[in-house]
Amino acid sequence: MNPRELALIRSWIQGISWDVIGELYLEDADRNEVMRAVRQLREKLARKAQQLGIDVDAKLWEQEREYSQEWMNRALKSVDTLKSKPDPRPQSEDPYNRWLPQQISARLASVKKIKTLAELAAFINQHGGGWWKKVPHLGKQSAEAIHDFFSTSAFYLGISLDLSSKKAANLDLVVVNNRIAPLERFAPPAHLTGETGTNRAPIERCRIDARNDYESIMAWLSLWDEDTSTHRAYRKEAERFLLWAILEKGKALSSISTPDCAEYRRFLADPQPANRWVGKPAPRWTPEWRPLKGPLKPSSIRQTEVILSGLCEWLVGQRYLDSNPFSGLSTQGYGRRTSSTDRLLSPALWEQITTFAQNQANNVVLTESQRNDFRRTAFILKFAYQTGLRLHEMTKAKIGDLKQVSSFDGDQWWMDVIGKGNKHREIPISPNLMEGINAHLRDRKLGPVGYVSVDTPIIGKLRGESREALSESGLYQKLKGFFEDAASEVAGKDPLAAEKLKRASTHWLRHTHGSHAVANGVPLAIVRDNLGHSNIATTSIYVHTDRDERYKAMLGLSDKEKAT
Repeated sequence: MNPRELALIRSWIQGISWDVIGELYLEDADRNEVMRAVRQLREKLARKAQQLGIDVDAKLWEQEREYSQEWMNRALKSVDTLKSKPDPRPQSEDPYNRWLPQQISARLASVKKIKTLAELAAFINQHGGGWWKKVPHLGKQSAEAIHDFFSTSAFYLGISLDLSSKKAANLDLVVVNNRIAPLERFAPPAHLTGETGTNRAPIERCRIDARNDYESIMAWLSLWDEDTSTHRAYRKEAERFLLWAILEKGKALSSISTPDCAEYRRFLADPQPANRWVGKPAPRWTPEWRPLKGPLKPSSIRQTEVILSGLCEWLVGQRYLDSNPFSGLSTQGYGRRTSSTDRLLSPALWEQITTFAQNQANNVVLTESQRNDFRRTAFILKFAYQTGLRLHEMTKAKIGDLKQVSSFDGDQWWMDVIGKGNKHREIPISPNLMEGINAHLRDRKLGPVGYVSVDTPIIGKLRGESREALSESGLYQKLKGFFEDAASEVAGKDPLAAEKLKRASTHWLRHTHGSHAVANGVPLAIVRDNLGHSNIATTSIYVHTDRDERYKAMLGLSDKEKAT
């Protein structure tokens, strides 16, 4: 904004009349012209706030003004904040609705697989110049506005559009010998398809309709919905492994041995040649796409091997592979293993952050919208802590999953959960948590349990359509933002706790649930059932008794030394 525009919007915020604003800043423009100018400046401020990810300020400028000193102070502060920040630059992984007009974004929302600018560009390039006809209610004029945006932003996005009338040729599978390509565009040489892999089980015993390694991987991936984070993570690992086996080892995946797996571990720690395997994030359909961003940390390599071992174990069970090459792999050499104690919040720190959330929910200095947001966060913390649910389980939880059961001790509430591998389990819901669920429903202007649709998400949006669930990424980012706020709150008194909170994520709440439950005497078998673990050995990571006892014993020795 130039100085004249800044003075104009500040005058409007402070309640100066339309006529005076026109006389001072718009050369005696009439009232309608002044109103139009103010509206355009508000849209400009809202757009910049949205592009910077400052949602609170974006909402401030999208909504009608309020005639209060509090609103005036917030608006003036917002102008100063936005003025001080450089104009944002679009990135390929940004949500498209951060950069495109609201009306256009609403039309694009009907295409579920498009979330980011890169995915939108891929969709356009897939369908060519008439791509917009594939989007309900999106007209040619809106399509041209999108084309203009990509054209003016090409330098920052690194993306160009192919608007030729025919379907983009790069969608067809590319047969490669020495070339990287994503799984959906990769067709290995005929002798490396895996149809005659040395680790293949007898073909007549195979339980899946898979002739080769690619089809076996796709059969495994089909166990998860394509739009889930699990599917994307598992595809990434299988994709890398298949490409490495063929392009580096010259082997089919179904011919890989245990020594090969050990070599793959070393490759992930130092992927060479880097110019072939490593690159900056790029859309999957572009030649710039690479499987890796750089060397993986030991913890990431361990996670990779867990996933790939799971793939191979499943293929053994389906009689596609004869044996799991990862089963003989040594687990040494990873460096320090991150224990569950590194990813849990102590009772004292847990009390601090929950108190902070409640205090913010009642903070009269904040706007009503901000207080509501913190009240929801306080509920999410309680819900996650008491249930131990995974991220995707929380976002999919619906009112219809709750059920009331009669017992000798009175009525009980339980919740049905479909977890990993479509496994069903039941978890108890305390009366205290039921009160929290009903309070959150009230905040969304909905009735209590029993008076609201069974399809209503337990954790929902506060604005817009209150019956919509928060997405996995939305809930994850919401809690990451809260942990950062909480870290700032405790930083002065406990900088180490603040650093820990900055690293915290939604999965830490699950670890905290399990560890606190075991520490409070809940039998390990019950914790296992609540968390949905198949093996009680997995649940045992939450048992810290030996470590705690060792610490207390050595602390006693230290105290004796002080006494002498």
